[in-house]
Amino acid sequence: MALRIFTNDSDDDGRGLTSNLHVAHAQFAKLAGIVFDMGDVLFDATEWRRWLLQLVQRMGLQTGYRSFFSIWDHDFLDDVHRGRRDYAAAFDAFLRQWGFERGQIDEIVHASNIRKRQIEAEVRPFPGVRNTLTRLQSLGLRMAVLSDSESTGESIRRRLEQLGLGAFFAAVVSSADLKAAKPDRACYAEAIHRLNLRPDQAAFVGHDADELRGARRAGLKRIAVNYDRDVAADCYLKRFDDLLSLFAAGPAGQGESRRAA
Repeated sequence: MALRIFTNDSDDDGRGLTSNLHVAHAQFAKLAGIVFDMGDVLFDATEWRRWLLQLVQRMGLQTGYRSFFSIWDHDFLDDVHRGRRDYAAAFDAFLRQWGFERGQIDEIVHASNIRKRQIEAEVRPFPGVRNTLTRLQSLGLRMAVLSDSESTGESIRRRLEQLGLGAFFAAVVSSADLKAAKPDRACYAEAIHRLNLRPDQAAFVGHDADELRGARRAGLKRIAVNYDRDVAADCYLKRFDDLLSLFAAGPAGQGESRRAA
């Protein structure tokens, strides 16, 4: 049974939080590691997308967020993350597919590059992320970031350090280095390998339906946060810091057993 952990007195099914936490501890408290997706889990990764959609709509394109970016994600960005295509060339082709002319594309690309730099300089972790990771680390949990990205793991590590999060992660795994992207089993396997754990000893925290399905096929428990519609997971969190309700030490000495695992 999938768990829904909320911060109020009961969940949307009307069941009490206490009973949910009791079951949650049985499933998660003995795990030794957590693999996190990065964007939209640790911080908001939608700001550039929302900006871009507004720009193309002002230029006359009639489309919505999901329809616009589902094409970008599946037909273009996935190849970039797998190292099959250059990002700039993929973005150019994506805009051409929507009927933009050369001058319009150049205008969009120029404005996009400026806006992306501004967003990256201003991005901050979601509320509660840093404190939650601090507590999870103190429990002896091994943690990794698994990101689909055009950037290398080393570059992602530097970005996490700029956000004040780098010290929490024993491993940072990028699709750009693997030449594979979630939901491929190899991605989860590499992250687990870097933590020196078995799949049944770890959970994956994500928001995307396909990536959570991939985690299940790879043998990890699935925790959904900031999740998409129709997501299937073992646990749904209303807030990031609800992770502490799942992993906080229960029986005496449990944190020590994690460190020794």
